[in-house]
Amino acid sequence: MPRSRLSTLDASFFRVETASAHMHVAWKGRFAPRADGRPVTIEALRASVSARLRYAERFRQRVAFPPAGFGEPVWIDDERFDIAAHVVPMSAPDEPLSRARFDELVDRCLSTPLDRARALWRIELAPQLEDGTIGMVMKIHHAMVDGKSAVELALLLLDVSADADHGDPDEWTARAAPGPTRLALEALADGGLESLRAAGGLARMARSGPGGLRSGVRLADTLRRAALSVGEDVLKPAPSSYVNRPITAHRALVHHTTAIGPLLDVKRRHGVTLNDVALCVVSGALRELSMRAGRVPAPLKVMVPVSTRAAEEAGDLGNRISFVFVELPVQLHRPAERLAAIHAETSRFKDQGRAGGGETLMGALGVLPEPLKEAAARLAASPRTYNLTVSNVPGPRMPVYLLGAELIEAAPVIPITDGHALSIGIFTVRDEVTFSVYLDPTALPQALELPQALSAAALEVGAIAGPRRARSADAA
Repeated sequence: MPRSRLSTLDASFFRVETASAHMHVAWKGRFAPRADGRPVTIEALRASVSARLRYAERFRQRVAFPPAGFGEPVWIDDERFDIAAHVVPMSAPDEPLSRARFDELVDRCLSTPLDRARALWRIELAPQLEDGTIGMVMKIHHAMVDGKSAVELALLLLDVSADADHGDPDEWTARAAPGPTRLALEALADGGLESLRAAGGLARMARSGPGGLRSGVRLADTLRRAALSVGEDVLKPAPSSYVNRPITAHRALVHHTTAIGPLLDVKRRHGVTLNDVALCVVSGALRELSMRAGRVPAPLKVMVPVSTRAAEEAGDLGNRISFVFVELPVQLHRPAERLAAIHAETSRFKDQGRAGGGETLMGALGVLPEPLKEAAARLAASPRTYNLTVSNVPGPRMPVYLLGAELIEAAPVIPITDGHALSIGIFTVRDEVTFSVYLDPTALPQALELPQALSAAALEVGAIAGPRRARSADAA
């Protein structure tokens, strides 16, 4: 059975990973106590995860790197795989943690890189917090998943009913690891794969054109969109900003959760998308952060990952994303003006097809020699290209459970590369939306105050929907 080789995009997350910039995506969750009062134990969680690994083989694999210059890494079985090394307790079963201590332990977990010699994921469980809830943090290397597939993978490990039967673990034996010579030969044999992927990207883009157009016209449109992506997204430099500075390995995750209803009211009232409204909230909070830092609020160029994953690829791992860049109008005081400016920006990149053009460019990197791949990845991840990442990851709209305990809050982690002191993730769970701030508190300590700014900005943006109308008796 042939081994699965990482795409150039997947492998790029290894290229930009450094001692101070760890490339894992993650989420921190809290769960309500079980209805029957029984505890959630580390033993039960290990058994539950073990029973599902047959559906996600990547969880029992590690990466193997061919000799330098011989191609991208491949996934091979982790012959030392041990569930106890990947699902670990934060505390003793009878040791309740305060919320503050739980947050500290989460930050410590997020400040530590995943071991590339082992399977690239880890779950840490806090069986009991002082308020009775259960805490958990899960991190997965970005080479393994993008944000959308990370959520889908998390849902694979959770349940949609409180009394789900997890089954028994399967019998699994790791295949022997290949040696360097075998890895080099396989890489040479796969040498044309990335070229085919790049050509496939062009073909997909060409097929996406309106029906009836000649293929040459569709290809020209594909190249036009790719050129727009280069001109508008890659070559246009980001402004200098205080959020871009040297970073350490220290991380903190802070967040604000609010009802989604008022933001949906704004969406309907102004004829925009929920993502536009969320970006408007973020823009208002960053405006407040600028003023607290003693800076004049100025526009920021943000990178917004866009999923290109087709419906039939929902269960696949790896990265199927493109990147578009949006100017956040942090300088505008009125939230309605910010929202209009953001909607104009996001509508423009959709009309121009720049997300598809970006996907073509990412695929085309596969034909470059290794030194140029490295340089291209580092340029794309540099402060010259963008100031910060803002990623909106839709979560479940139905209840989900961890061993019978219902998820009540989840905060996503969007990794930061060197030169970027913070990122912002947006995650919806049922009727609430969480804005999470992932930052280096050593480089940018004032960003720890962003949850308060996000709270104020959400209220300010929610107010532009106007008063909510009560339903009349006839309409009921």
